[in-house]
Amino acid sequence: MKFSSLFENKSTLDNLDRQHLVALCKLIGISSIGPDYYLRFILDLRLRHLEADDKLIESEGIENLNVEELQAACRERGMRSYGVSIERLRSQLQQWLDLHLNKRISSTILLLSRSLYLPENISQENVLKATIQSLPKAIDNVTAIHLAQASGERIDNTQRIEYIKHEDETIRKEREEKIKTKILSDDEVKKKKFMEQIVLTTTLDVPKIENLVNNKALVLHDMIKEEKKDEQNIDVRQFETALAQLVNQKAQDVRNTVEEIRDLREDVKFYKDDIKEFATLVATKQLKNL
Repeated sequence: MKFSSLFENKSTLDNLDRQHLVALCKLIGISSIGPDYYLRFILDLRLRHLEADDKLIESEGIENLNVEELQAACRERGMRSYGVSIERLRSQLQQWLDLHLNKRISSTILLLSRSLYLPENISQENVLKATIQSLPKAIDNVTAIHLAQASGERIDNTQRIEYIKHEDETIRKEREEKIKTKILSDDEVKKKKFMEQIVLTTTLDVPKIENLVNNKALVLHDMIKEEKKDEQNIDVRQFETALAQLVNQKAQDVRNTVEEIRDLREDVKFYKDDIKEFATLVATKQLKNL
């Protein structure tokens, strides 16, 4: 128990492998997608939040929390929150506060201890011991160096060399991960722009259904309007044709009438001439008889 407080949040997080990082993310309900340095960053933010929340709960008192608040607090710390009594919620939350604030055990170690599948009847000291034993060896070296520095003891050169090598390897891996992430991000941006261009082109080339319906309606309206216009044009043309035919027919009738009148006048003239000639003939015969 006394060595558990030596494992600080930052040094522990910085040296955890991906398996432990993912386990912590799943335990407290955050996404485990992303490179290791990103997971360490979001875990560090969550641990800072828990640090402040623990102090607030201790100042206000666990007994003043209702059931919903107790369940939320236990869930954020990787503990059972449903299907347990309110006494159990208070008891396990009080144990967390005691270990974290009073015995100065880091929240990273406490969370990791709750990610292990261990029987409930094991003592808290043995749980912490099993948790520390499951940590990567690099964390042991870092903790030993920090302990030696704090106590003023001489640091073993072998441990110092291993620590420096591990730090260099960690920095190199983190740099490679950032480069890969940047490359992937650039590729994603290019793919996104390409897909947006495709969608834009498709959108321009293929009109929406409602636009097709509206366009079709406009086309039909124009066709009907054009047909009505054609019908009107046909009616006007037919009327003009009929009127022209009627005028021509009437003109022909007038011409025929004029011809008939002219013929009649000639007939009347011929008749008058015949009468005059007959009268002259009668007068001539009467004179002879005398």
